[in-house]
Amino acid sequence: MASILDVDGDHTSVNRIQRILGDDLMAHWPFPADQALTLDVSIEVASFNPPSKPLGISSRTHPEVKARKLAEHEAALNAFYQDWDDKRIQRESEIERLVAHYGGEILQITEDAAVEFPDSFAMRIRMSGKGFFDFITNFPSLFEVTVPDEFNLPVSAEPNGEDRPDNFELLAPPIDAPRLCVIDSGIQENHRWLSAAIDRELSKCFLPDRSDDDVADYVRGGGHGTRVAGACLYPNAVPSAGPHQAPFWLLNARVLNDDNDLPNRVFPAQLLQTIVEYYLTHCGARIFQHSIGGNCACRTTRMSIWAAAMDWLSYQHDVLFVQAVGNINGRGAITNPGILDHYEAGRRYPSYLQQASSRIANPAQSLQALSVGSISREYFENGVCRSLSRSQRPSAFSRTGFGLWDSIKPEVVEFGGDYAADTGDPPSLTTPSEVCPETIRSTRHGGPAFGSDAVGTSFATPKVAHIAGRLAALFPEQSPLLYRALIVNSARWPVWAEQAAVTHRPAIVRSIGFGVPDVERATENSEHRVTLITPDTYECHAREGFVFGVPIPESMRRPGEDFEVRIEVTLSYAAEPRRTRKSRRGYLGVWLDWAASKRGEDFDVFRSRVLKEFDSDEDDASDGNFSWMLGNATARNGQTDGVCRKNGTLQKDWTVARSYELPEMFGIIVRGHQGWSASEHETAKFTLAVSFEALGAEVELYQEVKASVEAEIEARARQQQELEVE
Repeated sequence: MASILDVDGDHTSVNRIQRILGDDLMAHWPFPADQALTLDVSIEVASFNPPSKPLGISSRTHPEVKARKLAEHEAALNAFYQDWDDKRIQRESEIERLVAHYGGEILQITEDAAVEFPDSFAMRIRMSGKGFFDFITNFPSLFEVTVPDEFNLPVSAEPNGEDRPDNFELLAPPIDAPRLCVIDSGIQENHRWLSAAIDRELSKCFLPDRSDDDVADYVRGGGHGTRVAGACLYPNAVPSAGPHQAPFWLLNARVLNDDNDLPNRVFPAQLLQTIVEYYLTHCGARIFQHSIGGNCACRTTRMSIWAAAMDWLSYQHDVLFVQAVGNINGRGAITNPGILDHYEAGRRYPSYLQQASSRIANPAQSLQALSVGSISREYFENGVCRSLSRSQRPSAFSRTGFGLWDSIKPEVVEFGGDYAADTGDPPSLTTPSEVCPETIRSTRHGGPAFGSDAVGTSFATPKVAHIAGRLAALFPEQSPLLYRALIVNSARWPVWAEQAAVTHRPAIVRSIGFGVPDVERATENSEHRVTLITPDTYECHAREGFVFGVPIPESMRRPGEDFEVRIEVTLSYAAEPRRTRKSRRGYLGVWLDWAASKRGEDFDVFRSRVLKEFDSDEDDASDGNFSWMLGNATARNGQTDGVCRKNGTLQKDWTVARSYELPEMFGIIVRGHQGWSASEHETAKFTLAVSFEALGAEVELYQEVKASVEAEIEARARQQQELEVE
């Protein structure tokens, strides 16, 4: 982006400055000279790739030649990173001198131990408007300036709830059970319904000027982190009596202060890196529950520092962030209206959810994070007030998609509550217990240990993290990419959404993504449903394809056995990001998509067809002639116009077919496409989940598909043995 100076030499040109500031800050340009501002700045360091690995090395390469090539590559790589470091240090020094000249202060900078992108670094600076004017107009490597996010996380003002009997017992998880890290305001660790599941030795406060062991939840109104931790353990209801087995350990990472806020001196990208490395080093934790986010819509020009850090950490360390999409407040501002502001402007629920100002909050636009929105549970009305949304509809406060580059965000939704409104104009908003999820409360400031008195996507998100923790216990050696795939693969639209008119489907996708996940579908098969997964995580290069086949039993395909089959396919992948890029293809080093068989299509024909179409970008034909709900191209296939499944790194689609339409071998190809990297060694890591479910018929397809897959594997093993013998 900084290279715009190559074609526009005027540093003060409106074109250049608007690209750097975006519409929100541009409205205040030029900044008042004497006004003190705190802004995040992003600096480009390198616009080229590290040297590729040496070519021509194989098992037959002479050892001396191999050693020479590897040594040359190592020297070139060291030279590249030395040049990168030199440029970074030089640019840091230039910025430090400029900030000191104007009496400013660098609050945070991404140090070597913190997250680094392969093309840029970032700083948080407090300085006068005059200093920022000089910086923005005269520093050529500057490519983005943003306002640090403000936070407004939900707590309860009026507690309601009741104490429970004393005969409840939480049983500690096995010592080797997975660890789920709660990044929040701390946890009341001696709470009976939490205590046995908390790994206290690893509790840590990451706030500056606080001791490491200051990990309590000081937030008034029942706490925030305590509620979130409780929802991780008890996603549906808090048990009132008897023993309860904790399925995983909770880790307490305190990052919010007593006011439920993230201090300005805390740089979120650097904070996440510190937390991930700490818990990976000490216990190998790979699931991070994160209900923290900004209070306004994310920017759409490029990926934010915070969201890109999530993408980078997910790719580099193979971890999963379960992220809340944020809340629409009751009241807001002109550029960030609240629910009552929308009502005063004549926009009622649910129409205001489709406004640009209702877009998901930073960092939920992260392509690698599993972003979670909220839905209501049951419709409530008592003659005085009624819930704004109907049963299983998007919550009145839940922010909506799409994400950057029209990616599907949120991917899933869970019950986070709703608002109730009276008949006023605008109405008064309340949260009676009937519209709230039941959560565990901190009792530090009084009140009951439990309550249904707070709403927000903060409390929907840990319900999804619970499923991730259960999957980690089930597949401890597998990548979190699989957990993400299985959660989304298990998600379904509520009945009202499945039955909605075609014209309403784009709004449905924006509001609830792929739907509501289900722990049983994510973790178990049934007699009528079978889910198949890849045995491992694969690495896919650009211009490379992985072809998979699922053998369909002949008994299912017979015309006389006509029944409906729901097919669900979910691809989950991770690739290396670059912050300076402003498109999906430029942001990821390698990007992936998938395509599937046609009705009754022979597997060899499918394989030849999709490989022939490999170079086509908008290859509609690759989707075959099944009626997929979303489709592979924005407006030319699928049942939902204006929505494309392949714009994100979680790509799910589903269709319903007649059993006799299924091919003998159902084929799927995962294809790699070139992103920012020109290196043939750059890869994206992926996993795949595919489900078949018999609908409206007592067909026990699990055993039949399982037998067919096992027979196919055995046949291929025999064939391989015969080839080796020959």
